[in-house]
Amino acid sequence: MKRPGTAQGSSTLLVTLILLLLSGSCLALLMATQTQLLVAFQHKVQVRLLAAADGGVELGVARGIAGAGEPTTRTLGASLSGAEVRLEVSGFVPMAHGACHLCMTNLEGTLGSLGGLRRVSHVLSASARAPRRSDGLPPPRRSVSAVVDLMPWPAGSRDRWDLVATMAEARRRIRQAALSEAGDYEEGAPVAVTRLEDGGGDPPRAVAVGGSGGALHAVELAPRPGPLWSFADATDEDGNGAPDLGRALAAPAIVRLRLAGGDRPVVLFGGGYDPDLPNEVGNWLYIVEVDSGALLYKRRLDSPVTVSPAVADLDGDGVADRIYAGTVAGSLYRVDVSAPARLAGGRVAAGVWAPRRVFETGGRPIRQPPAVVAAPEAGAQVLALGADGRVDEQASAEEAAGRFFVLVDRGSGRIDPAWSLALEQGEEIASPPLAAVGLLTFLTFRPTGLDGGEIRRYSLWLRSGETAAGGARGVAVTRGVSRPSVGFGSATRLEVDHPGSTFASLLSPDEEGLLETLRARMPGSCRFPGARLRLVGAGPDAEALHLAVLPVCRIDVDWFEHGR
Repeated sequence: MKRPGTAQGSSTLLVTLILLLLSGSCLALLMATQTQLLVAFQHKVQVRLLAAADGGVELGVARGIAGAGEPTTRTLGASLSGAEVRLEVSGFVPMAHGACHLCMTNLEGTLGSLGGLRRVSHVLSASARAPRRSDGLPPPRRSVSAVVDLMPWPAGSRDRWDLVATMAEARRRIRQAALSEAGDYEEGAPVAVTRLEDGGGDPPRAVAVGGSGGALHAVELAPRPGPLWSFADATDEDGNGAPDLGRALAAPAIVRLRLAGGDRPVVLFGGGYDPDLPNEVGNWLYIVEVDSGALLYKRRLDSPVTVSPAVADLDGDGVADRIYAGTVAGSLYRVDVSAPARLAGGRVAAGVWAPRRVFETGGRPIRQPPAVVAAPEAGAQVLALGADGRVDEQASAEEAAGRFFVLVDRGSGRIDPAWSLALEQGEEIASPPLAAVGLLTFLTFRPTGLDGGEIRRYSLWLRSGETAAGGARGVAVTRGVSRPSVGFGSATRLEVDHPGSTFASLLSPDEEGLLETLRARMPGSCRFPGARLRLVGAGPDAEALHLAVLPVCRIDVDWFEHGR
């Protein structure tokens, strides 16, 4: 029989053991709960940081579209204790750009001073960091990096898209050069401006070339402003008793061509015009060197060349592969310059780069350069070309009406017509055609009586010629104006409208409808950040004229996140 003390001691020990077990279980449960709470808190912090970093990427894209591409830092949740997040957003940096069949723009060739609309890839990153921890460990951090494509988008910096001040300075300096060399200057003479990059680490050069009378003058605008050269040609190589070079009616094209020793920047221009000798002067296509003004190439065509030549770059290397030149007789010539030309006596050897007539308008004069854009078919180019009606007594009613042509050049033989559009009798092509995002835009002038005439804007689908905005193909944009001068309707500025724009002009119902139609034709992978591009040119009486409004497609190429 056990003694009472022994039984009591055993009971006490048992109770103690049970209490110890219960205490351990409670402690374990408490520790597990605390761990779960800590894990949940850390997960919440990580989710908050990742959301902040994602938002930072969106912020960086929006700021980049608005033109603020520099890095920025923001503090989020500063008013909530323990919820503060520091957000660091990198710059919206253009990494690369490439050809874009969706863009289909002719802003590269003779309008190269504006840069071009391309598919531009941008890289950016955003990093979100929580407050410093009390345990001394590094604060949690999440980062997101992204590659974002915008198209159509300027391939160069935005300042290249506003030529007003640059052109004013160019005309002033060319006027000085013309007065110094020839003693006179023709007001309103056409001017071309471009940037030249040598690739040797030197700053880009800004060069302007313009005509006055029967001469061409070149000046450097930056970084060493001053005259470069003057070019005149009083020779009579065709033996018709008249000088070969006449008055310039269009700006030259400044392009790169493959010559002996490598590609070089050159000035490409037509022979111009002389109203007293309309068929004897200007029947030539010229190429001179940008730096020296030395004559490199001169070939005779069938009649005066009064428009800027256009070029095509087939492989995207920045060097022209084809030249297109139109004449007042209605002939379109193509010059294949894809192979390097050898020089003989300082000029391109005879028989090399021979002009070939590839299309005829039926005698309708070509007074505006064609738009040249890459077609989806490899090596093919689409040309949009306007021609005014014939004015001679032998012209039929059909020939007396102007016509617009869209052609396909596959590089062999003659060019194939795609479609054409008849204009009204007396209606003239008033601006260089503009092709962008599959849309073709051009302006015409139609006399309406003694008070002048009206300007019409055509917005057509490049592929089919059908109206893009609904209703009539040509819509009057202004009335009671005089016949447009040289340079009318050429794109001189690009405006980027975005959700934060406070000065963006309101769109007309036609423009709004056209934007919606363009968005619907873009790929399904496109996101639309609310941005749009507005191409602006010189209108009547030097007023700004809206040429086209284009939507911007955003495609997120790659996203990746990392953190601790």
